Amino acid sequence: MTERAWVLLNPGPANTTPTVKQALVMPDLCHREPEFFRLMRECREELVRLAGGGREFVAVAFTGSGTAAVEAVLCSVVRPDRALLIVDNGVYGRRMAQIAQAHQIPAEVVRLDNVTPVSPADVEARLRARPEVSHVALVHHETTTGLLNPVSAVVHVAARNGRRVIVDAMSSLFGEPLEVGQEGLDFVVASANKCLQGIAGVAFALCRRTAVEALKGADPRSVYLDLYSHYVAQEQDNTPFTPAIQVFHALRQALLELEAEGVGARVKRYADDARVLREGMARLGFEILVPEKGRSNILTTFRLLPGLEYEALHDQMKRRGYIIYAGQGEIRKFAFRVSNMGTLTPADMEGVVAAVEASLIELGVRRP
Repeated sequence: MTERAWVLLNPGPANTTPTVKQALVMPDLCHREPEFFRLMRECREELVRLAGGGREFVAVAFTGSGTAAVEAVLCSVVRPDRALLIVDNGVYGRRMAQIAQAHQIPAEVVRLDNVTPVSPADVEARLRARPEVSHVALVHHETTTGLLNPVSAVVHVAARNGRRVIVDAMSSLFGEPLEVGQEGLDFVVASANKCLQGIAGVAFALCRRTAVEALKGADPRSVYLDLYSHYVAQEQDNTPFTPAIQVFHALRQALLELEAEGVGARVKRYADDARVLREGMARLGFEILVPEKGRSNILTTFRLLPGLEYEALHDQMKRRGYIIYAGQGEIRKFAFRVSNMGTLTPADMEGVVAAVEASLIELGVRRP
């Protein structure tokens, strides 16, 4: 079977550069040698610098998917006598609620539909009613639909009420503007294989140093996912467990390429991608599920046209080299998703629209 290059329109793993892929091929290296510890420290320092965290922040890395880092933060930072307020307006907010339940962390959940951003006023009202809540946890960009939550405003009301904030920025860090150093924001979690354009297998938490150091002496809820033990080991140029060495090597290359492009330029490229995609799909008659004010520039959920089934469109697009993504849950029945993260350009998005148009013609689907 011959390999082919797919244009990945799923929200991660994203398309990467040849040089990032080539970085995986390196000499075998023991994870207890100084060469690896230098590599890990370089990655951790660059993550903080490029995210704009400054000296107040430190990166803690985990070998695992993004959920591993989210779970590590949630199960480590909430004390036994305190509670968590979670915003659930999509699959990944709901996953945080599941993590809290698994670790028996009391949680107040703000439930919304998956096309409505959370209201900061609603968060503030819940916080005033629940004094035992110590942290607010929310997803910046919900890839369930392409919804963007107002993180800055939520952090503001949380800080005003003496609470701290945990943000799942898995699919938005380096792809959407995010003020990591904002007062009140203590933890920002992301992974290598989204807007960073690295390889899947390494996730990380950008931690306010005072917040992570405050965990000293706390009884851990997890062995592998104890945030503080990873922090202490990594600050001593060590690691408690065997890391994905080659993936870290590719991560360093991805960071070099992010610096060369510029974070602002990457954010703008994604916004240009989204504009070209949405304008082209509108010409074909597709409607966007999320109202304009709540949309990210990274992923778009389109309603299926009358008479068009997702599986048929997926297979037609795959024949043309494009991998689109199904909706999650009930959304799958009437909508599909197209992400534009990774190395994609506006020209690539023009190709996506042309492939959709050709697929509709071959399927005999009439455009509105």
